[in-house]
Amino acid sequence: MVVSAGDVSAPRSGVTVPPGSVVRSWATLGSMPRIRAANIVEHKRRMRQEILDASAALFCAQGYADTSLGDIAARVGIGRTTLYEYFADKQDILVQMVEETLPALVDQIFEGMPGGVGCREQLTEIIVRGLEFVSTDEQLGALVMREMPLLSVETRRRVGRVHGRLEAEIISVCRQGIESGEFGAFDPEDAGRIVFTLMMSASQNLTRDAQAKDRYGEMTETLLRFIFEGLAT
Repeated sequence: MVVSAGDVSAPRSGVTVPPGSVVRSWATLGSMPRIRAANIVEHKRRMRQEILDASAALFCAQGYADTSLGDIAARVGIGRTTLYEYFADKQDILVQMVEETLPALVDQIFEGMPGGVGCREQLTEIIVRGLEFVSTDEQLGALVMREMPLLSVETRRRVGRVHGRLEAEIISVCRQGIESGEFGAFDPEDAGRIVFTLMMSASQNLTRDAQAKDRYGEMTETLLRFIFEGLAT
């Protein structure tokens, strides 16, 4: 807002406003940002969540690569400089989204797992559920698997840490199978990590395949056969 000298009702003592000069309001010079909550802490929490929600919607609607930080800021109604107060870059947004959301999705894979079955059946169930989730999920899980090869090494490491429970469960089942003689004599850690890596690779292939839902069964059967023939005693 721009006002003339005549509009300034109370200039500071000792300050003379020349006739015809222009005085800029605090809104022009820089005002306090609009607070979207009762206090600063709640405002920051809410703002961060709004950025994550807007990012998720844009990533899913137009793709991660085709979404810019400007797009995200515009959707939230903030400037890009404000966005940088919450996230370092677009990859940081994706990783923090994964860190908050993926653990619960991984937990769903293990809900209602059958008990009293052999290690082969346990491992089969984990792999089948994992690939089925990726092949049918149109949101975060599929997005992450699809974009993983394009992310920086550090970002991939951070995403990998979020998959920690899945990897640990696979290693545990492999260990049980090796110790019981159901699987061959391999190093349990190495065997488990190889199985986990193969599962992640198959997941990425499915997310990049336009016919993923149709090819899910074929991909799962190939992976299981490959793994169990390798683990055979």
